Amino acid sequence: MRWLIGFVLVLAAVGAVRLVGCGETPGGDGGDGGTGGVAGDGGTGGDGGVGGDPIADLVDKIRTEVDPAFVYEYEQTKFVPPTGKTLLIVGQNLEDINEYTADFPHEPAPGGWMAYWGVPSTDGLWNTEVNEWGYTQNHQELVHSFPHSVLQSALWMVGKWDIAKKTAEGEYDHVIRDFSTWAKTVNCPIYLRIGYEFDGPHNELEPSEYVTAYKQVVDIIREEDVSNVAFVWHSYAAPPWEGHPLESWYPGDDYVDWVAVSLFGHMYGSDLGPDAKAVFDFAKTHKKPVMVAESSPVYGIFDGDLRSWDTWFVNYFSLAYEKNIKAISFVNVDWTQYRPDVPPDWQNARLQNNETVAEAWFMETAKDRYLKQSPQLFEQLGFSP
Repeated sequence: MRWLIGFVLVLAAVGAVRLVGCGETPGGDGGDGGTGGVAGDGGTGGDGGVGGDPIADLVDKIRTEVDPAFVYEYEQTKFVPPTGKTLLIVGQNLEDINEYTADFPHEPAPGGWMAYWGVPSTDGLWNTEVNEWGYTQNHQELVHSFPHSVLQSALWMVGKWDIAKKTAEGEYDHVIRDFSTWAKTVNCPIYLRIGYEFDGPHNELEPSEYVTAYKQVVDIIREEDVSNVAFVWHSYAAPPWEGHPLESWYPGDDYVDWVAVSLFGHMYGSDLGPDAKAVFDFAKTHKKPVMVAESSPVYGIFDGDLRSWDTWFVNYFSLAYEKNIKAISFVNVDWTQYRPDVPPDWQNARLQNNETVAEAWFMETAKDRYLKQSPQLFEQLGFSP
């Protein structure tokens, strides 16, 4: 399928751009709105851990202070975690997810899973789509295997090959209607990222064309009376294609439930960079909750080496507190499997590589702050099956 080919190109292009100029250095209520979160569970950075526990010492490095500027009332949104809560999501293909659950059988499952498909076809929704590396996507299988979890669904739609233009002109209306029919059979919240990383140079999306296509997707889903889909506007959070301003891609408050960002190399530095900061400020101005839609310590997690925790994870979790981020999506993947289509310095970033890092991850995410798989999850998100 063309969208899978495009996804390969996305991986390569994202790496090439993310590694330049992004500040990296290697090594409320649910339903119709709600209130922002407050500082949650967990220690304050630097007070030495608890009882000499080395894992607690690592977790204690996370800064839990919340910037009050990012605690605000949300408007025109849905499926937002309650005050002081953050939805935890993991991905990104069936193999990654199955290995994650098999390797950590005694740890709580996250509250949601990531999946991908493309606007030209429903492949990867209720059937299995296999890419050239043998990795698979199947939304329905995730629903079946994890009935008390949400789906974070990435809808590939780019400017190349006239994909967005064809979407805007209605060529794929039947695909969106088929998606809508399927979605109504799924008794869980779906966070739909329409044309994810819309401002990334790798996607070549002309702003007005993207806005028209985005609205076309939303209008059809609404016409089909689908109630369990939240619409996610997902920025690349890095230097944008052809220097277009962020707001030029915005379809309007009535069409956006969540604002999302990608955070990869960003988290190795102490400064997110102006483009990522602009997305957080934009969400605040428009009173939308923020989701980290994709994130990974791309320079690798290595056995016996805690630098990934100190240089990436500490910044990552600290930012989630500081910016009152309402959902985080972690890509637990070996990036070397995608070579030569990813940058040569992208490494194996799976938690399974380092037992200590994994234990620290699970100690932090075990806190009540993070919403995980449970029979109560949908109620917490304001969703009634």
